[in-house]
Parts: sequence; C-alpha cells; structure tokens
Amino acid sequence: MRIYGIGAAENSDNSGETIIVKNIDTSKLRGFVDEHGSDAWSIIGGIDYFKKIHALEECEDNHQRRCWDSAQVPFLFVRGTIADESGHPNAIAAASLLKFTALHPELPLKVGLSIEGGIVERSGPGDKTLSKTIATGVAFTVKPCNPKCALFMENDLQKSDFNAPPPKEYYEALKKSDATTSFRENKMLVTAMLIEDLKKSVNSYYGSFTHLKCYRCGDSTRFFKSSRDIPNRCTGCGSAFHMSDIYKAMKQ
Repeated sequence: MRIYGIGAAENSDNSGETIIVKNIDTSKLRGFVDEHGSDAWSIIGGIDYFKKIHALEECEDNHQRRCWDSAQVPFLFVRGTIADESGHPNAIAAASLLKFTALHPELPLKVGLSIEGGIVERSGPGDKTLSKTIATGVAFTVKPCNPKCALFMENDLQKSDFNAPPPKEYYEALKKSDATTSFRENKMLVTAMLIEDLKKSVNSYYGSFTHLKCYRCGDSTRFFKSSRDIPNRCTGCGSAFHMSDIYKAMKQ
C-alpha cells in the first residue's frame, strides 16, 4: 500500500512540546514503524520521499496540499510504501486498519503518524521547544502525540452503496402481510426493518468490550470498542502493541 502524511508538525503537541521543522535532521530517515515497536517485526515499510514544507506555495502536488490544509503549520511531509503486499503480517494489519477506519469514519478509531528519533537541543520556556532533532523513522499509531500528524492512503476508499438484499426473515414478514398492501408500503416495511436491524447492530458494537493481550508479559488490557482512548501499550510491561493486535481486537 502506498501512503503519505504528516510525519511531524510545528505546533504544540499533547505533551506541550513543539518541534522546529526546519531543524529536523532527516539524513537517517528511512522507514515506517508499527506503534513505536522495537523488534524486527515492527519495521513495516520504507519512506521513499520526504520534504519540509513551510507554506502552501511550497506544495508540489495535491497530496502535499491536502496535508497543508490539514496541518496549517510547517510540517514534514513523508511518502512511501508499507509491505502488506509482500506478506508482512504487521504491514497487512496496518493496511487493514487503515481501510477499516476509512470505511467507518463514524468510529473513534483513527490511525496517525508519530516521528521517531532523538532530541539534540531544547530551548524556550520549560525547554518545551525541540529546536534541534534527528528523525530516524515515522510510526503508525492510534495515539499520535501530535493530532495534526495525519496519515492518508494514496488511493482513498469510498463507501459503496448498500445494495444487499433484505434477510430471509424480512421476506417471511412480507408474505404474512395483507395481500392488498401496496408495493410502496411493502418497501417501507422492508426499509423500516433494515433500519431497526442496523440500529441494533450499531448499539451492540458501541456497547461491546474487547481486549488486547500482550505477547510479552501475557497481561490483557480490556476496553470499550467505542472508546476514544484506544490503548497502544500494555499496562503491565509497557510494551507497544502491534497494529495486528489492535486490528484483531476491533474486529472481535
């Protein structure tokens, strides 16, 4: 899958820190990582292009302009490929999660980006300005520290029209209805039944629990699927969950 997005943005993030984009050393920026993991399976793809953008006029294509419209501050644009088509299980899970969230924008689950590397120099009040940094990678994460660090697929998905036939029991209900009922009334009955069934499914989904099991320490983290605070690290040992773990939990 080809993806692009905002690897870092020059605004105060959730920890109150601001990275200075023009001073990011990108000479060692190479790949995409799964949820800041440190094992071999955590490397899920490669970055083949990046650019520091400080104004709309510096954008070269629609992808960069889309990122500028989203960030509205100087940012590090990144583009590359994840290894889902090569059979990498964590990359497959990351791609599946991106498609899942694109098809279900109503869900609180979102995937963003987070810069990885080191801090060379801090400045400003409380040393909250990251004035010089080194970027080594960009992580896919469900908890980006900077909410402006959005992630996009090069080929966006669109929700298809709902053309599935009504379930068998709805036809049974129609057969039992008055023979003089008009076609329009029958159609309204089917529609009402479908809407009611959909409401039940949505309520069941939003009210359901799921869990993430840590492959290192064995602890299980339980949470609501509808939560806006999806865990991305084990509460027991602090290890990062993989995209495959999060995707399986949301699909349970």
